[in-house]
Amino acid sequence: MIPKLDLHLHSQFSPCAEDVNIIDDARVALEHGLRIIAITDHGKVSRPSWLDSYFSELNRAKSIFGDRMIILSGMEVDIVDRGSLAVSSEILKSLDVVVASLHEIPSNADAVGYWRRSLLKVLSSGYVTLLGHPTDIGWKDLKIPKEYALEVLDEARSNNVALELNFHHRDPKQWFLRLGIEMGVTIVATSDAHNLREIGNLDWHEKQVRMVGFDPRDVNWIPYERFI
Repeated sequence: MIPKLDLHLHSQFSPCAEDVNIIDDARVALEHGLRIIAITDHGKVSRPSWLDSYFSELNRAKSIFGDRMIILSGMEVDIVDRGSLAVSSEILKSLDVVVASLHEIPSNADAVGYWRRSLLKVLSSGYVTLLGHPTDIGWKDLKIPKEYALEVLDEARSNNVALELNFHHRDPKQWFLRLGIEMGVTIVATSDAHNLREIGNLDWHEKQVRMVGFDPRDVNWIPYERFI
């Protein structure tokens, strides 16, 4: 019912990584029956210093596993400056998957207003594949008004940006997920894995969908065909 793919995995090129690396990510994903994965390390500056080594290792993984699964390039890119993406447009265009995530809100900002403006802008940028942990900003509980959520979800739907159901952050909040499913927003089950144990736990994703009152068969999941 839930597509066997994961478009948000970290590797040795993320400073917050535990035991993940590109080769083992692919191996464990394959053991769990995943058909498509994207390795999406953190992009916080215009050109991350690890990029060349990342592509070299990604190509090595493709040479080992490429006959059994699709391995995509990607990046989890910070949303900065009220809706800009931290990584250069040239690099973004070269990636198969861009996860846009808001990790920090300035302490002097109106938090929910900043959230709304930042997400509306980035969703219309044309670069974003999926919106990362939208209701968990730096592990903080943000009180998002329903009208703001509806605006953001409508913008995601209009721009064919998927809403991730994130295992690592246990996000989004149930009411936000329910709204997204009701509105027909594209949903993608991700691990956001920082350790290998977090890969392939699709039972958790199914449980979250059922907890908000839906059968997984009725969800607008991101299709395999988008990446084949």
